[in-house]
Amino acid sequence: MPLLSTRQRLGILLAFLVVLGGRAVRHYLLLGPEGHWREELWLDAVLAAAEPPAPPPAPPPKPQLTTPLPVNTCSVDSLTMLPGVGPVLAGRMAAARTAAGPFRDAADLQRVKGIGPALSARLGPLVLFTGTASVDSIPSGDR
Repeated sequence: MPLLSTRQRLGILLAFLVVLGGRAVRHYLLLGPEGHWREELWLDAVLAAAEPPAPPPAPPPKPQLTTPLPVNTCSVDSLTMLPGVGPVLAGRMAAARTAAGPFRDAADLQRVKGIGPALSARLGPLVLFTGTASVDSIPSGDR
């Protein structure tokens, strides 16, 4: 019958490896080349020498409307400048304009899926309801 069980042998081996690892850390990280303790803030000097990463560039600002937008003649890209209108909703507005004719007033915008009474009231003062030709219907070579 052995003096130590397998579990006890593994425990002793683990303790030995922890002590050996601690000595390696002490020798390679905490002691200087002369065998003396390193100064307390030696790691700060190493980290200060590393160059910090450059901050990511700021995204370009979103264009702002300065005049009311002619909703019946502008492009899909122009419609995205309206507050609360993204690319998907702008595409739906252009499709509704092509399918059912031009928008006559702010309440007429509600026929577009995703535009309710609140958004149509918010968009009313920002758009003009004149004109019938659509920029989207003109071939891209003629623009």
